[in-house]
Amino acid sequence: MRFAVLGNLTHAAIVEVAPRWLQWLSDRAEVVIADDLAAYLGVVSPRVTVAPRDSVHLNCDMLISLGGDGTILATAHVVGRSGVPILGVKFGGLGFLVEIGPEELYSALEAILAGRYEVQKRMVLEGRLRNAPEAATLYALNDFVIDKAGQMRLVRLKVMIDDEYLNTYISDGLIVATPTGSTAYSLAAGGPIMPPEMKAMVITPICPHSLNARPVVIPDEKTVMVEIATADTQAHLSADGQPARRIVSGMCVEIRKADYSVNLVRKSGPASSSFYDKLRAKFHWGEDLRK
Repeated sequence: MRFAVLGNLTHAAIVEVAPRWLQWLSDRAEVVIADDLAAYLGVVSPRVTVAPRDSVHLNCDMLISLGGDGTILATAHVVGRSGVPILGVKFGGLGFLVEIGPEELYSALEAILAGRYEVQKRMVLEGRLRNAPEAATLYALNDFVIDKAGQMRLVRLKVMIDDEYLNTYISDGLIVATPTGSTAYSLAAGGPIMPPEMKAMVITPICPHSLNARPVVIPDEKTVMVEIATADTQAHLSADGQPARRIVSGMCVEIRKADYSVNLVRKSGPASSSFYDKLRAKFHWGEDLRK
């Protein structure tokens, strides 16, 4: 089996853990590590191959992402359409996408090497800029965010579902999220929690200037069209927190379900935890917090 490894270079704990288990894993499988992570770690096993970050996943059976949910999002953008399954190892804070902690690395990898794991498909969104000087197509595992680009005043965003007018939101911005992204920025903005296997997306306004503006869940076969509804106004479009693109009046963002999925590795058997287990653990549901 051939593993690729990427990591978040801001987590010092990775330096303490990674060299030892990379040595362990390279005794049992082929290992390819991203060049920036190799430089960050300093010394790695001579049996570990180093490759450019953007191509580290090529010809690999699985990609190990060291960090948090943000690292998995960045990893998903590297993997793209290749379909290489991603195993998230938690070195960050609150996370719904990471599957195991550093203390579980050895047991989890032994199970994976023995074929005891599951792969869960996660929906991806495709966003296209229309009427822009340069055509662009972006992809998001979590969400697309259109915001007011640092301006003090609110932005007016006209939203169409297929060819039907939905609303013009006067707000700080708008989030279009997948079920995976429903527990991220959309949730903080008041959106609903959706199970990852749900075939839907959610449109969530950011700080709308109206109590009537509410999140809307729509089927995943629909297309969302968002355009700036006032002249001489600009906004920013970002996908999964990646560097934003400037959009101005007259441009349109077209968002739909992409024609590929991201594959996330999950533990199988008694060691596995469900989405609802994670909700209880992260939000302390079922506990009396009034004490």
